[in-house]
Amino acid sequence: MNLSAKQVLVISEGPTEAKLLQRLFGKFDLPRVEVVSLNANLKKLYLEYESYECEYSDLDITAVLRSSNQVGPGDKEKLKGKSANDFSDIFLAFDLDPHTADFDPQCVHKLMSHFCDSSDAGKLYINYPMVESFYHVPLAILAGFDNTDVEKSLIRYEVRELPGYKKRVNLEGFKYRKDHGVSLYQSVIRRHAKIVGFLTQQSIESTFQLKAQVALLKKQLSSIQASKSGYVVNTFCLLVPELYPSKCPLTEEESTLPSE
Repeated sequence: MNLSAKQVLVISEGPTEAKLLQRLFGKFDLPRVEVVSLNANLKKLYLEYESYECEYSDLDITAVLRSSNQVGPGDKEKLKGKSANDFSDIFLAFDLDPHTADFDPQCVHKLMSHFCDSSDAGKLYINYPMVESFYHVPLAILAGFDNTDVEKSLIRYEVRELPGYKKRVNLEGFKYRKDHGVSLYQSVIRRHAKIVGFLTQQSIESTFQLKAQVALLKKQLSSIQASKSGYVVNTFCLLVPELYPSKCPLTEEESTLPSE
C-alpha cells in the first residue's frame, strides 16, 4: 500500500497526544491522519464500552465516539457518516497514569485484549507513565556521548511522584524545536523501541507488535504492584515504524543530536 492510500484514524486521550502525532508526521513528511480526542483516560474509555452491556466486538469504535459525551462536536463531525471499515488502520494512544484515583489494571488488560489489531477494532498504544515520556530521553544518549547500554540507562518513575512528572521531563529530557531534523526523531523512536525490546526480551523490529506490547504492560503492572514504580517508555511513537517502516527503520544505527 502506498503512503497516500492509507486512511488512518488515531484516537488520542487528549490534545497532547494529538500534538505529538502532528509533530512526528510532520518531521517524517507523512500523509495527514484523522485525529479524534476522547478527552478521557483509559478507565473512562472502559466505562464507555461497558455502558453498552454487550461484547466489545459488537461495537464500532466510530459509533462509540460519536455517541460519547467526552468527544467534542468538531471531532464528532470528522466521523460523521463513517465506520471503522472506512479506515485502513485505527490506533488509540493513552497514558497508563497509575497515580490516578481511578487507575484499574484489570480494565487496562481488557482494553489491551480488545484493541489488538489496527486493521480491525483498533490497536492500543499505552505510554508509560504518560505521553511526555517521548521527550524523556537524556541528551547525552541522543548526542552519542553516552555509550552505556539500555539496561544501564533505563529511567524509572515512582508512582507517588507522577504529579510532578512533566516538570521532571523538562529537566531531564529534550525539548521540541522546529529545527530538529528527522534524524533526531529516528533516534528517539529507536531508543524507545530498544527499551521495549529489552523489557520484553523481543527483537527491536517486533516491538510494535501485540506480543511485545502485552508483555510490556504485564512488566509495568508487575513492577508497579511490587515496588510502586515503573519504567519510562513511550510506545505511541512506534506507530511510525509500524505504518511506514521505510521512513523509520528500527534496525539502523541511531542518529546523533543536531548541534545547538
